[in-house]
Amino acid sequence: MWVNNEEKYYFNSLFKFFFRGPSFFAETELNSEETIENCKTLGYLSFLAVEKFKTLRSTASEEIELDDAKELLEPVALQAFKMNNGGRNQEQLFDEWNMMLTDIFLNEYSDPKVYAKTYIGECLS
Repeated sequence: MWVNNEEKYYFNSLFKFFFRGPSFFAETELNSEETIENCKTLGYLSFLAVEKFKTLRSTASEEIELDDAKELLEPVALQAFKMNNGGRNQEQLFDEWNMMLTDIFLNEYSDPKVYAKTYIGECLS
């Protein structure tokens, strides 16, 4: 079985998420204010993602794909990353966001508020 590049990316992202968690901020030199802002931004985006997946699942006539929601949410995420801390760490935020989307999609979370609060709490710890 051959795996295309997109599938490799998602598997790699998923692997990193489970073994590293939302602690990628520790890899860069960020002050505490930047870390808080990054975690909040990703937490708010996670709320939108859970809500979007929930809506798509309830209204779709056929099975939805990860790319369906990603296509709808990506412009919002990219804009949020540009506005967050003057655009610092956009690539890392985007990578973390992709891992988060994969987690939300695979585990079918249904409560956006709980997921966002949990994500922010874990990210800040």
